[in-house]
Amino acid sequence: RKQQHSAKTTLSDFSITQRIIAIFERAVVRHPEDVQLWLQFVEFIKSRRRMSTGDADEEDDGHSRLLSQVFARAISAHPYESQLWIKAAAHELEVNMNGSAARALLQRALRLISDDKELWIEYFRLELLLVEKIKARRRVLGIDGEKETGDSDEVQATGSEDTEDAGFIDLPQLDEEGGQDLMVEKLTEKALAQLDQKTAASAGNLTEEQRAAMSQQTNAYLQGAVAQIVFEQAIQAISDDLSFRQELIAIAGQFAGAEQLRQRVLDSIGQDFVTDADARAYLCSVHLSTISTESPELIDGLQLAVENFKQALSELDTPEMWAKYVEFLSQWLDASESMKSLQAYFAAQRKRAVAMISESRDVRLNEELVLSCADVIEADGGDVLSWLADATQRFPESADVWHRRMSALVAGNHDGLASGIASSSRIDNLFTSQALLQAPASRKLWDLWFNWTELWFSRKDVSADKVQARYMSAFARVTQQRTLQALSADPDSLAQVQALVAHLQTRYIDWAWKLPASHQPLSAFGELAHAQFRPDDDDSDMEDSEQCAEPATGNIEALRQAYRNVSRHAFPTPGFYRRCIELETDAKHLAMLHEMACRVDEAESEPWLAYLRFLAESKQLSQASDVFWRATQTIPDAEQPAFEAAYKNMFQ
Repeated sequence: RKQQHSAKTTLSDFSITQRIIAIFERAVVRHPEDVQLWLQFVEFIKSRRRMSTGDADEEDDGHSRLLSQVFARAISAHPYESQLWIKAAAHELEVNMNGSAARALLQRALRLISDDKELWIEYFRLELLLVEKIKARRRVLGIDGEKETGDSDEVQATGSEDTEDAGFIDLPQLDEEGGQDLMVEKLTEKALAQLDQKTAASAGNLTEEQRAAMSQQTNAYLQGAVAQIVFEQAIQAISDDLSFRQELIAIAGQFAGAEQLRQRVLDSIGQDFVTDADARAYLCSVHLSTISTESPELIDGLQLAVENFKQALSELDTPEMWAKYVEFLSQWLDASESMKSLQAYFAAQRKRAVAMISESRDVRLNEELVLSCADVIEADGGDVLSWLADATQRFPESADVWHRRMSALVAGNHDGLASGIASSSRIDNLFTSQALLQAPASRKLWDLWFNWTELWFSRKDVSADKVQARYMSAFARVTQQRTLQALSADPDSLAQVQALVAHLQTRYIDWAWKLPASHQPLSAFGELAHAQFRPDDDDSDMEDSEQCAEPATGNIEALRQAYRNVSRHAFPTPGFYRRCIELETDAKHLAMLHEMACRVDEAESEPWLAYLRFLAESKQLSQASDVFWRATQTIPDAEQPAFEAAYKNMFQ
């Protein structure tokens, strides 16, 4: 009894609900432009309606009426917000049990935003759902799908029920809708009008021919004729979106008896996306989505997919199509690990595909396919280095291809597969004279080079000064004209260069900081010899040099020499100075770093605020006042109020 009593809606629950609703009402009146606020209001009312108990029908009806009113107001305020239309249609269908009203709402929405994918998808789903409801009702009543009875009330194309109109969404005509109907509305209304004529059959005054015609119209509707009209109009509105049609196929697959409609959508992809590799690959293997991985039909389905790919390649012999084929074979090769015979089949097919690609490299290769084939060749134990060497000649400016080749060379050298020191010099020369020259804006290529350089430094095969000289050379090379030309197509090219320089400078600082405290001090950049990488050089400074775990405090002297070198001989970035400030501990050096950071970008307020925060914490108030005045002379007027407010907060 206590549990039953506690489950009932009490007066206090009702009062709290009304209070929250009143708050929402005031909020949407004050902020009608906030779509999320309207959606939260809707979700709250729906949640209260779900919490209503069985003996609270009056309260439940009140929430339904309120929800309908809120939907009408929200849509009037935001007629181009598709989520509001979709949720309103769902309310009409699921709560008010009115399929006609749900259909009308989605049709009105499409008048305003006819290119909205979600609206078309939900409209398509709605028509299939209405058909499914009618079929379920007919099965309950024992009405055969082909044999008609006189009780036509059980076959209503609208999918509506006799319910009170009080809860329906009364949405007035919107100014944005205009006066013209969509073609899909006209076609749907025509199809439904023909079907609704069947109600006359119950009067018994139709001939057998007329009854047969009515029966045929009913069967057409039950087979998805209206949903097909929606689909055909949808692909006219959104004609070049493959993912849109794939979603429609997925929805049709959820309804029994919609196989013909699903096939119609598939056929449309084949007709409209003839040269699209993604579409052709999808059609080759789409039948696998209906086959369980444990089904004995899987093997036949996979073999059919392979044959479909081969047929597609004979019609569309492009690098993109071959890439999709190799991807498919690799995917199922990994997935069939427990089935050795099937795995061997896919391995043989993949090896053959790579061989065919190699035979016609001029036609069938692109950068993506180069990398995919390299993975296959390497997995099969082939000569991947020769493949990648040829690829860098074909795509000399591809950073991804160069990175893949240099990664393979470095890995081979590291594993002892290459011929020692001579190979190291050759790799280094390939980095500096080709890879980094062809792809100077590639961050991952620079990182690979410095990872490899620092590895050889840890093995005492290169001196710290030579590593340092490489970093300084990299700063200069990245800012050269060639790098800017490589990024000229990007409007943010200068920002990309700055980001790359900042990354390399920060990396240099971190490397210097991690040097062992016992290491010989770094040289000033002017004293460095611009030596090339020679692992067999007799470096006198290597005697005490060894790479160890990162020290607890860091090599502060190496850090200071490193940031002096950058400040004097490169173009320091704000990120570089931020990292130096994080690592430095001496107040005098910190003041100098803050000063230099502010000079890099005088119009930016953050470095000035960081400088002022440092001065305030170190009780240098007179110096802080001077820095504040200088900052106000350089920071733009629009940012002055925020800057001054932040400065005042430091002393509160």
